Amino acid sequence: MPEKHNKILSSKNWAPHTHQALNAVIAAYGNQNSSFDPTDPPYVVFDFDNTSAIMDIEDTLMLYMLLHLDYRLTPDQFHAILTDGLENVGATEDTLLDKTNPLATIGNIADDIKVAYAWLYDHYEGFMQGGTLSLEEAKKTSYYEEFAAKIRLFYTVINGDFKRKAGYPWMTYLFTQRTSEDLRQLAYQSISYWLQYGKFERVTLTSPAELPSKAGVIVSHYDTGLAFPNELKELYHVLKANGIVVYVISASPADVVQVAATHPDFGYGLDNEHVIGMYYNKDENGLIQPCMQPGKNITKGPGKTAVITEQLMPKHNEKQPLMLFGDSTGDYDMMMELQDVKLCVLFNRYLNDDTQKLAREAFRTIGDANPRIVLQGRDENKGRLRPSEKTILLGTQEEVLIHEV
Repeated sequence: MPEKHNKILSSKNWAPHTHQALNAVIAAYGNQNSSFDPTDPPYVVFDFDNTSAIMDIEDTLMLYMLLHLDYRLTPDQFHAILTDGLENVGATEDTLLDKTNPLATIGNIADDIKVAYAWLYDHYEGFMQGGTLSLEEAKKTSYYEEFAAKIRLFYTVINGDFKRKAGYPWMTYLFTQRTSEDLRQLAYQSISYWLQYGKFERVTLTSPAELPSKAGVIVSHYDTGLAFPNELKELYHVLKANGIVVYVISASPADVVQVAATHPDFGYGLDNEHVIGMYYNKDENGLIQPCMQPGKNITKGPGKTAVITEQLMPKHNEKQPLMLFGDSTGDYDMMMELQDVKLCVLFNRYLNDDTQKLAREAFRTIGDANPRIVLQGRDENKGRLRPSEKTILLGTQEEVLIHEV
């Protein structure tokens, strides 16, 4: 017997106005309506990271690999991934990753990472190069502290401040030399680890002053935890129960986000064909290479809009999505460009960027019967939604709504 799901979204931790708007659109355009055509169903598009989930599954995967020293790279390969193709994103080896430290260039930090990683590569038993240190012993060394602080800064700045381009190497692809199946297994392990981790907190990393290095002391941080809110999983199923097709378009690697959205252990219930992410090249042996496929859209910003217009709309009689769900500037373009969309749901991360234009419109229309944009708050300290448009940011207790102009 197929599993049955309710056709009405329960209120749970939804902001009341957001909850009302969602149910109104579902009732008006789903199969509860007499005009519904099952041969031409409406569809919706979700972002995944910090929308369908709280926190980012690519970021937490990178952390999982760091905490478990789970890499399949030689020191030379590691260094190459950090430095190849910089010119294609407007950077050089002299570009600063920490503007307060004139020594913190990409080149210097990449060299320091290579030295620290090479020591770990030789001494940690998991790399199978003759080393005898356990993971716990390796992580207590100054070389691990050096590696962790600097690779974390590298990832945070490069991934946040530079634009990815198809066909070029990119340092986040430190899972190169794995097959897709290997990466899917790693993603499952990482997601499972972080979902049960239970703590949402910021951890500070500091490289050791006593270890000689080119960039000197570096301070970086990471945020722990991951949550798949029951409200979002229920929403996916309610939409499908109402005959509405659900897609995910994510800037995380396709293999990783497909595991999150399709694995039965995680509850979203999609299939791979409805989950679109970043795609990378593979060699003749099926091993992932550290570059993205040419010709594939970068699935954020205008690239996310392009996926909708080029891939999804032709499948749906050139109709735009019924609803869009997002949280960041990566979702701003589709919410602004696709004006036939009936409802946009912005998960309130209080980001001081273009999403504030959407947040202010949502704030102005709180109480409207048919809003185009609604806000949804969350508590980042607890990893859950809040029954409010206001958010409580990680490490704070204050409710925030929108930035003042």
